Amino acid sequence: MDKRKTAIALLITLMVIATIMSIMAVSFSYLDQARKSAVATSALTQANILYGNTGDIFKRFFPKKADNSAKLKMLYGMPLMLDDEESGFAITLTCQPLMLGVPINWLDDKISVEKNNLASKIFEAVVELYHLEEPTALEEMIIQAIKAKSSEDEEYISRLKKQKGIISKQQFNKILMNYAFRYDDIKVLDIPWNKYFAFVKTDKKTKIDGAYPSLEFISAAFEIPLEIVKDSWIKGESTLPSFLEDNGQNNNLDKNIYAKKALNAISCRETFLYQKERYGFKFNYTEGRSSNFEFSGQE
Repeated sequence: MDKRKTAIALLITLMVIATIMSIMAVSFSYLDQARKSAVATSALTQANILYGNTGDIFKRFFPKKADNSAKLKMLYGMPLMLDDEESGFAITLTCQPLMLGVPINWLDDKISVEKNNLASKIFEAVVELYHLEEPTALEEMIIQAIKAKSSEDEEYISRLKKQKGIISKQQFNKILMNYAFRYDDIKVLDIPWNKYFAFVKTDKKTKIDGAYPSLEFISAAFEIPLEIVKDSWIKGESTLPSFLEDNGQNNNLDKNIYAKKALNAISCRETFLYQKERYGFKFNYTEGRSSNFEFSGQE
């Protein structure tokens, strides 16, 4: 009888120990998740600080309405890196022209005929090149978002009521995902849209960067085979007028569409080390104003 009681007591003890260990394991799991969450939150704060500091530096380095062509050539030529071994602080800044394609908002027929025609031409070239199943449906979905007539994305409804137009690649990606699932056409997700279009807030003064258009945009806009463009366009050296003239094209560009010089319109990605982990964020900089901050988290 005593042995039976001892066995029962031992069994109960083991069950209690197992229960306690399970609770401890779950607790440690929650603590680890909380730690990671705290680190990620701190990293986001750090990213916001770097975003503000980088914007302030850009304001001094790229004055509004000034010809910063030489500085932009240097910025686009290579990543800028700062590495302090003693403190462990390290950042990398990589930038490219923001207006290297036609603004997607020019698909709105309320703007000038010339701008709308160019946007439509580029769109038609892209959907034909990548053989989309329902290009007309996709165009309608894009135009609806531009005009803010309807939106199935609740996250953007209130924002779209205040601000018409597609103002970020993230917003455009949601349209692409909606189209891909609705029409079972995932090819739309493989298209390098940012090589043909710019996803920014636009006004009457918005222009395409005449010094740094993408090779894909040049090919589609002026109907020149992409291989020829790749072979003859020299980034930072070539200009659209001279390039078009060399390729037997009319080089009388519309000054309301194309800028003659490099624009102070920049798209950047900045990465940094925090708690021995690498994090990153994206942002745009246009004529003294930083915008479209997007924290990408741990990389």
